[in-house]
Amino acid sequence: MESPIMKTDTRKTKDIVFADLPCDYPGLCGHYLPRPIHSTREYAAAEAVANNMAGYEDSMTEDQKDYFEVLTDFMEDYNEATDPYQPAVSGLEMLKGIMEEHEMSAAALARILGSDRSLGTKILTGERRITADHARVLGEHFKLDPGVFL
Repeated sequence: MESPIMKTDTRKTKDIVFADLPCDYPGLCGHYLPRPIHSTREYAAAEAVANNMAGYEDSMTEDQKDYFEVLTDFMEDYNEATDPYQPAVSGLEMLKGIMEEHEMSAAALARILGSDRSLGTKILTGERRITADHARVLGEHFKLDPGVFL
């Protein structure tokens, strides 16, 4: 059975406005205790508090800023863990896989990108990042959405 302290009451968090929030960290935690988010219900409660604080960053006390940062960090962590559109592989991993499939060399990559031979090696070793222009060229060449390379 879930402890009553662990339950998140979204009704309690939606009706509060920034002006009514405590100024100190313990008081804010008494209102809503930020913790790692594991469900849409917990996310909704955290989001309600964050929405009431968003836009008031210039008016926040240091404790409120710290609290808001922790709260939004937990929300970002949850979004990253549950986002179905988050790529399963990085753009560089995608590029390496495609190159392996096409038996391409770093020099061939550089030719596709219209650059000197060293660019292909630098990209593949992580010394240089794939830019938006590179992604566009690669997308056109491989007939893929350029976003897969970013």
